Amino acid sequence: MKHTNWDDLRLLLLIAQEGTLRGAARKAGQSAATLSRRLDELEAALGQRVVERFQGGCVPTPFGADVIAWAGQMDEIALQIEHARDRRDAHAASGLVRINTDEWLSYFLTTRFARFHEVYPNVEVEIVTSHRPYNLARREADIAIRPYRPEQLDLVTRQLGTLSFGLFCSQDVATRHAAALAARDWASLPFVGFDEPRAEFQSDRWLRALPGAPAPWMRCSYGLGILDGVAHGAGLGVLATFLAADQQHLVAAIPHIPELDQDIWLSMPGSLRSSARIRAVVDFMEQVFQEYRQTAA
Repeated sequence: MKHTNWDDLRLLLLIAQEGTLRGAARKAGQSAATLSRRLDELEAALGQRVVERFQGGCVPTPFGADVIAWAGQMDEIALQIEHARDRRDAHAASGLVRINTDEWLSYFLTTRFARFHEVYPNVEVEIVTSHRPYNLARREADIAIRPYRPEQLDLVTRQLGTLSFGLFCSQDVATRHAAALAARDWASLPFVGFDEPRAEFQSDRWLRALPGAPAPWMRCSYGLGILDGVAHGAGLGVLATFLAADQQHLVAAIPHIPELDQDIWLSMPGSLRSSARIRAVVDFMEQVFQEYRQTAA
């Protein structure tokens, strides 16, 4: 049996977890063709098939089930080793890390980064908020967090999770317009949305397409303005669902709008992947997005 690549075993774990090559490839940030080739190489190294591939998905062979179980144990051990390394390196990591992201994700990060400073006291974090993506190749930022996967081939990318949206209002609006909300009589309800230059944002297009709904009477140039208006009784507005969880007085008219879901991608130059300060920030962001996924599930 040839030497087994541990990274290929990790991909086998992903395939087992996702059930399909396409799903595992999306999670790994690779193409399905690349993942299929890696699986072929793993099976060649092991000398046996580990997965039966069907049109509807992938099913482990009996031997593959054993390999997956062993690989799972190895992954747990590797995770413990990484955590031990991180604890050792926590005070060694130092310097500035600049993160470029949009408004919703900026709010998501800034409201969750406090405990990062307790673990990595010598790392400074600068979150640069803009609708325009910064150029990582020119080092305008070290890391980008965006609702799409960048196309530059020289970037390291990984999917962090999925951001979901819903339609929310304040408790006062919910009480005053209870009958209209129950009947989904959108024509009788007030709305808050983006201003005209941002009317092509996906969330605003959805809002303006609600059957019979009037145009937002209050319009804002930034997302957190919509949150402020909604929270203070100006009307209904589309908000990221994590905001509703943070703002307990908000009421969901539509808790989840699936067509507005956004896959969130982290990207950074490959030259930075070995940096202790970058690794510390990336690991922490993966942790908070994992917590978000568990809360949203």
